Amino acid sequence: MKFSICIPTLNEEKYIGGILSCLKDQTFKDFEVIIVDGKSNDRTKEEVLKFSNDFPLRFLEAPKRGVSFQRNYAAKNAQNEYVIFFDADVKIQNDFLEKINKHLEKGNIDILTTWNKPISDKPVDEFIYLFLNIFMLELIKKKKPGAVGVFICVKKTSFEKIGGFREGVNFGEDYDLAKRLHESGFTYALLRNPKVNVSVRRFDKEGRFNMIVKNLRAARYFLTDKRNYIDKIQGKYKHEFGDF
Repeated sequence: MKFSICIPTLNEEKYIGGILSCLKDQTFKDFEVIIVDGKSNDRTKEEVLKFSNDFPLRFLEAPKRGVSFQRNYAAKNAQNEYVIFFDADVKIQNDFLEKINKHLEKGNIDILTTWNKPISDKPVDEFIYLFLNIFMLELIKKKKPGAVGVFICVKKTSFEKIGGFREGVNFGEDYDLAKRLHESGFTYALLRNPKVNVSVRRFDKEGRFNMIVKNLRAARYFLTDKRNYIDKIQGKYKHEFGDF
């Protein structure tokens, strides 16, 4: 197999079927799926197990809860060359993995991510995501490459060499991972296509203005501080995992 697709979950019964349906319909089939659940109290497990016959699938219960811990736990159980991290509420086109694989075959890439697109019919959401794609991914990719946790593809050996995600980090763990890989000399790629379709439920819950301000402040720390990026933002932002 080529990919181990790792998805952390916590009370995602309403959303997890979306990404799993997308994976079922992929034109590229060389992957396994590992769900690491943070002891959900809804029907997340039942929704996941509906796909047991559609692709190699494992449902694991995490010893403790936390998005970074659960991602690392999934990666430790991954069996393939590349680990893909998806959030539970994203959707992808049927040829998404095929296009990612073709790009990886062009050269040695340690970490790869893509632009994001909102699952929304509101023009304001399209504008926000275009802004975030340009200013928080595209314009900084050569100096300080970033990645958004909704989709990160990383070579497993490279991921392991830097120790994976920093556990206990509740905001910015995705950019921190990309930062540490870059500083360790690993190669990075950012694609504009294919895009990942992202739920705007956090926008709806926290407010679009608040989310923009939160991300811009975090970006400022990321771009201007060389050592203490994560330390500066910890405690400043509440970023819930699950329970939406």
